[in-house]
Formats: sequence, C-alpha cells, structure tokens
Amino acid sequence: MSRKELLARVLHEQIVGVVRENDPIAAEAVADAFALHGIHVVEITMTTPDALELIATIAQRYAKDDVVLAAGSVRSANDAAAARRAGAQIIVSPHTDPHVIEYAAENDLLCVAGAATATEIVRAWDAGCDLVKIFPAHYLGGPDFIRTIRGPIRDIPLVAGGPVPLDMIENYLDAGCVAVNLGASLAVPDLVKTQQWEEIGRRVMLAASIIASRKAIEIAESEYVH
Repeated sequence: MSRKELLARVLHEQIVGVVRENDPIAAEAVADAFALHGIHVVEITMTTPDALELIATIAQRYAKDDVVLAAGSVRSANDAAAARRAGAQIIVSPHTDPHVIEYAAENDLLCVAGAATATEIVRAWDAGCDLVKIFPAHYLGGPDFIRTIRGPIRDIPLVAGGPVPLDMIENYLDAGCVAVNLGASLAVPDLVKTQQWEEIGRRVMLAASIIASRKAIEIAESEYVH
C-alpha cells in the first residue's frame, strides 16, 4: 500500500491493536487474536522480544486477509529500516524524531509520531508525520485533554495512545481523535498469563463492534439528512 492508502486504512479502521508482551510466544498469540477477530492494523512494538521476526511472521500469515503491520516504539531511523525490511508499513514512535519521519517519507511508509504537549504536536506535524499520537493520553487528561487541545489545533489528526479502556473508545473519538491504540485493554495481562486467547478475541470483537455501530449510525444519519 502507498502512504496515502495506509492513512486511509487507519482512518477507516479507527483501531490500532498494539502488541507489547515480554514473551514472544504470547506476543504471537495476541497478534493472532487481534488479526483473527477484527483488527486489521496490528502494531508490534520493538520492545517485544524477537519483534522483527514476529512482524515478518504476522505480515506473511495475514497478507491475504488485508492485515497491515505497524512497528511500534521505533526510536531511530535504523529501527524504522529494520521494521520495513521485516514487513512493517507503518512506523510508530513514542516521541518525535525528524530522522524517523524523513525515513518513513522517503520509503512511502505511514509515520505516527508521539507527542504530549501543544508544542510537541505542532513540531511533529511540521516535521512531516502523517498522524500525531497523544501519548500517554490517559495520563495527560484523557478525552478532555484531546477536546481542549483541538480547540487551537484542529487541523492535525490525533491518535489516542494507550492505555485506552474499551469503554473509552467512543469518548476519545467523540473528543476528536481519528483512531485509538488498544493494547492491554484487549490483551489484559491476566488473560495473557492464563492463555485465554478466546477471551481476548471476544474483547477484540467487542471493540470492532463499537466502531461498526458508530459507522452504521453515521451512515443512517447521513442518509436521513439527504
């Protein structure tokens, strides 16, 4: 996919499933649970053991299912290059690094840069990223922070970085985010520890149904207006 197409995909899906586990076997099981139950943008963080191998595995396994792989916690252009070679098409950082953004642009990758203040948000956008991730959104003030920051900064598309509870998905979208990152709210640590992959899959389906319901309402309202 091109960078433009990747952006359209994220804006359509509105959920990025984040895999951040300390065990590579558990990480693969979580990624499978995401991809199999309705999340089509899966982010593997570089902090996960054997992250590059997992990116390659999941990218190949679900290529026919139209699942897009993102690499998270990318902190350098070298990380971005390694992630691209493994199969990642989206580069996500917890911060803003102009070198990462430049590398992504040169290689037609979607770039999501992290920011926490108005100054950081604008600098990330001016540096050329495609989306700005507010991280960590919950600890910065949650939806209220998003709503307030979008007062003077309305032209920059924002993603809510985790943790984002399932019951807060709509709050963040209503506040102005174009998408949310969902990680531990889906792959709850206790569920991962006890290998309850079906329950994690159920939570994924619940999250996907929230987005589907919103879209159905938007379509119905649009048709009513016309």
